[in-house]
Amino acid sequence: MKTLKFTTNILILGIVLLFTGCSDDDVLVSEPTSEDAAFKFVFDSDNPNKVNFNATPSDDNWNTHWDFGDNTSTDGYEASKVYLTAGDYDVRFKVFTKGGTAEVIQTVVINQNFQGPNLLLNGEFDGNDSWSILTITDGVNISFDNNEATWTGGGFGHAGIYQRFEVLENNLYQISMDINGGPLTDCWFEVYVGTEVPVNGQDYGDGGIRIGLNTWEGCGVEPFNDDFSTISCVGSGATFEFPTAGTAYIVVRSGGGDFGNGVSIDNVAVRSLE
Repeated sequence: MKTLKFTTNILILGIVLLFTGCSDDDVLVSEPTSEDAAFKFVFDSDNPNKVNFNATPSDDNWNTHWDFGDNTSTDGYEASKVYLTAGDYDVRFKVFTKGGTAEVIQTVVINQNFQGPNLLLNGEFDGNDSWSILTITDGVNISFDNNEATWTGGGFGHAGIYQRFEVLENNLYQISMDINGGPLTDCWFEVYVGTEVPVNGQDYGDGGIRIGLNTWEGCGVEPFNDDFSTISCVGSGATFEFPTAGTAYIVVRSGGGDFGNGVSIDNVAVRSLE
């Protein structure tokens, strides 16, 4: 009888180990389908440039990603987006699971440019009124001609322009500007929005890069002529907000080896999206 009891205990222990030895990774996870990534969108009744997106969760534990078709993105099953420029935007919604990924793309048509007021003065560069030049190191020249601000030179110099404006607490804003030029050689061209006051002779990095070109990252090496946020390859994105109200500074700075024929910007704007 002792032998039988001992054998039975081993059998029970083996069964327990068999079930407890299975980890979550061993559980098969089904691959999501396009139905899992389906989404709907509607235009805001008060703002024809604002689009509200909604997807139905198939599994709350899945990862999600929205690509709004203009180099901006977010996560979650619900999202809102304000488009500043008229055009067709291919919006992509993707779900990620251990079993794989699925995505759906729909085209959103924006019929008009956003009409919100520009918080900046003289964004069309009718001269250099309202803009200050930030001289950081020698080698780069900035001129205000033909309703543009233009950077020329190189020699790994560094210079920029800036302007102050007022922001509200927890209010969403978006930067837009047209940019043309290139090809550039060993150069960067960046936009910052921060609360620190720019100082001549000092670099500026408050708030981090919002949008930018960087030849080491692969953008700016070919001629370009587009909205800056569309061709930007570095930075956190064209939208921003601050936790408190107060004075902010937009700083456009650039430097590098050779600007070639130069880089020009115009129609610079900061607009509230709320």
